[in-house]
Amino acid sequence: MWRLIFLGIIIGLGFYIFKRILNQTENSTVVPESNLDKAEDMVKCVTCAVHLPRSEAFLVKGKFYCSQTHINK
Repeated sequence: MWRLIFLGIIIGLGFYIFKRILNQTENSTVVPESNLDKAEDMVKCVTCAVHLPRSEAFLVKGKFYCSQTHINK
């Protein structure tokens, strides 16, 4: 009887260790360096104070705007 209990504990422990090793390989994600290079400066619209990426902003006379309508105001 004790042999069956011992065998059950050993099998259970083996499954537990196997699952831990399997989860560690799935959860270990590496952030590609190319995503780090895509960070962009944020600028604030002079009219409404909304922050937006520099590439989406309109630069007029050294001031940033979020849309064409705010440039005309």
